[in-house]
Amino acid sequence: MLTVVHDRATNTLVHTNDSGSPLTLLNRVGVTFPAIAAAAACLAISGCSKAGSDAKPPAPQPAPVETAVVRFQNVPIEEAAIGTVEPLSSVQIKPKVGGEIIGVDFEDGSYVKTGEVLFRIDPGPFEVVLKRAEANLAMAQSSALNAVDQAKRYTTLTDKGAASKEQFSQFLSTAAAQKAQLDARQADVDEARLATQWATVRSPIDGRAGAALVKRGNIVQANSEVLAVVNQMKPIYVSFSMPEDDLADVRSRMKSAPLSVEAIDSESGNLLGTGVLTFIDNAVDRASAMVTMKAQFPNEDEALWPGRFVDVKVSLGVDNGVLVVPSTAVIEGQTGPQVFVVVDGVATLRRIEVGRTFGSLSVIRSGLEAGETVVTSGQLRIMSGGKVAARPAPAAPSPRTGESAR
Repeated sequence: MLTVVHDRATNTLVHTNDSGSPLTLLNRVGVTFPAIAAAAACLAISGCSKAGSDAKPPAPQPAPVETAVVRFQNVPIEEAAIGTVEPLSSVQIKPKVGGEIIGVDFEDGSYVKTGEVLFRIDPGPFEVVLKRAEANLAMAQSSALNAVDQAKRYTTLTDKGAASKEQFSQFLSTAAAQKAQLDARQADVDEARLATQWATVRSPIDGRAGAALVKRGNIVQANSEVLAVVNQMKPIYVSFSMPEDDLADVRSRMKSAPLSVEAIDSESGNLLGTGVLTFIDNAVDRASAMVTMKAQFPNEDEALWPGRFVDVKVSLGVDNGVLVVPSTAVIEGQTGPQVFVVVDGVATLRRIEVGRTFGSLSVIRSGLEAGETVVTSGQLRIMSGGKVAARPAPAAPSPRTGESAR
């Protein structure tokens, strides 16, 4: 009888006969004890795997998703842009006469009215010139009256033959020259009076003044230095640009009704004011293919400040009774936009055509019908034909115009 014995000295399995003599066959083959043990383990694992392959895998659970119902709704048509606030009028206050500034009669940044005094220039030199001009005018008036009297007197004498026509003509010329001299002296007076009035610098418009750029005691030159800047705030412009592709639509809608424009704070999203589109530039910018437009805002609270950047929304109208879904339901695939449509707990991928978006909604042109259910959240957990456990998504805010009656 053969017996298998483990030889610890060589770490091999040895066959022996009945007499205990070892056989050398396995030694020559070189089969070691660890190799036999590993082979046994492999046979055991193989048997277990075979036994386990006969068991059925557990059925997949429905994927949890959020859904929404396709519905009809009135959706505003709006175009968005970035705008800059501009004053309706911006006036650089410059002195019309030169002299010393003897008074600054407004607070920096204050609101000023038309005709309100802003600066006062020393009027003394202009008053002296005015007095001289008025004196010259008085002399010219006296000379003119005397020339007229003499012309009248010689008219009578000439008619009676007591004076020659040459003398009469000379007195008439003198009277005409004195009249012209009188007019010149009157113009000098008017000019001097204007200079005296211009020594008081007034605001030409209602608006908010900036800082006084020249302080009291400084000498200014006529029409050379800017004393301050006054910006008209009420009303005020917001300037923005739109693509030339939208120009025809905007102009067409302006003919039927004024177009409302909203100015929105770009940080907080708060509404700063509502105005009306009043200006479209007469040319398209070749470099950007954009058209400059301006909307006028009442700005009674002065929420719109010159130079500020704001978000602009131009309301072009309303699409009545269009199909909408939450924009989160739309998936961009290789073939275009798609949605998962849920029917009897099974989600099927369907291609759709999206017209545009408004807020959190997408307007559907084709591919869906009202009342169908679409997946709005959890699309990564499912595939077309898979089962889902649907729950309604949280209600999204509706557009300002509300839902259609359809």
